[in-house]
Amino acid sequence: MTKDQLALKISIAMHKSPNARLDNVNAYLNTYQCLSNYFKELSMGDVEGIATQYGVKA
Repeated sequence: MTKDQLALKISIAMHKSPNARLDNVNAYLNTYQCLSNYFKELSMGDVEGIATQYGVKA
């Protein structure tokens, strides 16, 4: 799994239901973009550790 794929899964886990309301969708997309950019700076091991904290299997 790539860092970008993990960013997507973590974003979904953080917002649980991104399709509930429009503002939630925007929050979900913003979270995904921020995580994706942030994860570029981290090692894959660090990203996997963050994923584990949100219950996402790497």
